[in-house]
Amino acid sequence: MIFTLLWFPICEAQLLLRQNYFDEQKQNIESVFSISVNDSTLEGPYLAYYPNGNKKIEGFYHLNEADSLWTYFHENNYEKSVGYFLNNKQHGLWQYYDDSGIKQREVTFKNGLKSGIYIDYFSEQKIKSSGELLNSKKVGLWKEYDQDGALENTKLIQNDTVVAYRYFYPNGNIKQQGTKTSNVRSGQWTHFFVNGQVSSSGFYKENTKDGTWIYQNEKGVKTAEGNYTLGEKQGHWDFFDENGILKSSGDFSNDLGNMKSFSTTGNIQSQGPLVNGKKSGDWIYFDADGKMIGKAIFENGLGTYKGFYPDGALHTTGTLEDDKKIGEWMIYDKKGNVEGKYTPFYGNSLETNSLTDHAQIDNQILERQNPGFLYKPNLNRYFNKRNQEYRGLVLTSGLLNPLFNQISMGLELYFQERLGYEIIYSYYRNPIFKKFTDIDDYKLYEYGHNLIIKQKFYQKDSDLGMAYFGHQISFMLHKHQLNGLDQTALPFQPLLIQCNEIALGYGIYIGYKWMKNSDGKGFVLDAFAGVSAELTDWVPLYADNVKYDDYFSDAKLAPSLLSFNLGIMIGFSTKNIK
Repeated sequence: MIFTLLWFPICEAQLLLRQNYFDEQKQNIESVFSISVNDSTLEGPYLAYYPNGNKKIEGFYHLNEADSLWTYFHENNYEKSVGYFLNNKQHGLWQYYDDSGIKQREVTFKNGLKSGIYIDYFSEQKIKSSGELLNSKKVGLWKEYDQDGALENTKLIQNDTVVAYRYFYPNGNIKQQGTKTSNVRSGQWTHFFVNGQVSSSGFYKENTKDGTWIYQNEKGVKTAEGNYTLGEKQGHWDFFDENGILKSSGDFSNDLGNMKSFSTTGNIQSQGPLVNGKKSGDWIYFDADGKMIGKAIFENGLGTYKGFYPDGALHTTGTLEDDKKIGEWMIYDKKGNVEGKYTPFYGNSLETNSLTDHAQIDNQILERQNPGFLYKPNLNRYFNKRNQEYRGLVLTSGLLNPLFNQISMGLELYFQERLGYEIIYSYYRNPIFKKFTDIDDYKLYEYGHNLIIKQKFYQKDSDLGMAYFGHQISFMLHKHQLNGLDQTALPFQPLLIQCNEIALGYGIYIGYKWMKNSDGKGFVLDAFAGVSAELTDWVPLYADNVKYDDYFSDAKLAPSLLSFNLGIMIGFSTKNIK
């Protein structure tokens, strides 16, 4: 109808009407356009169609350039995008929709560049994010919302870089706010509780705490104050209880502190060093009169405690975890004979201030207080934590993986001769050493990502290493594609025909690991072999097209697949982590 109405103007302007077809019989129209008789430039309306006969593109050309209103359609005839061209460049407001007709975003263009208001939508009435673009870069204040319409965060952006932002709780109160330089935290930052009360405030330098920091509880009472240097406590720190009364203080150097704790009356209760926030080394405990009543040696967060009578005779022995008694505790009389034993509960909150109690305890009462060990040994040695065991990170890379068109990196949390939790990421590319743009048209190539999460059960270590067995879950997302040409647009445009392969698998395996130091950092060699079952799904990224399906027929696998895998990983282990 449009072309019937425009036929006479076209003839008057000496334009020729042209049609392209999908088929040789010229039954299915692919595109309709008009060209100038004089110079063959595009001039007038332009229409393009899908093979099913629905419109694909509707627009207008002037002097061989896209001009006026253009509309793009999904194959189901819903609008895909609508906007104007000026001198062959997008200009003004463009609106984008999904294949069900729901608006996804609005973008403002100026001379082909995104400049002006930009809005992303969850749905027609629910904004996801909004802001302003200048020459396709974000500027000014940007806002992001959740599905319920609540403001999640605001970002102040300069030249496409966030320099200051705020995050919000669902009730609208600020969660945290601060500034950034070169996309890393710098300057003052403030964190808030959900009730709006400040929880902490201080300064960052290159994404690490640096300078004075103050911490408060939800009532606004100060709980701690001190200085950081490059993320580590440095200098004098004070810690307070919920009422703001000084609880402990210490002088720190590179996060190592010599601490003193106090009672509510201000008397010293204990004294000793802190390493990474945990007690370490020799600690001394005092009674209300300032006399020493006990000593403890801490290592890896656990302390071996000895309590004394006023005359110096041994009174109690046991294990401390920070300020709590754990395990079995022994009571001695002044002659050194065992008088009783008991195992405290965590629920009773027996803090170290109970160490000042020198009262003799009746054996019958002790028996009634002793319900058994707090920590009962686990019959499965793999999950039974040992004292003084090494715990570290093992970083590895696949030695043979480039031969199989992939590059792999692994990170494992290793517990000495017991357990390992490993995550391995692999990037797959076939062909691995050739640019995809150099691959011949309609020749299949592939790339994607693999993620494997393993749990390992290690045997005892020997000079030759240690065997292990385990199981894993895996996830794979690969994209198969080939290059082609889109002949529905003029001039012809490069076309990618794509198909996703998604797989989820579970497997078991055995392996052997050799470590230069099984209880410390050093070189690591890990070899393994196993079998896994996978469920595979193929998702075409193109509209229904039998011809396109044939391109991927040789690559597609059965929905379920049993595969064998083996590998060799090399790397190194870190020093013991706390």
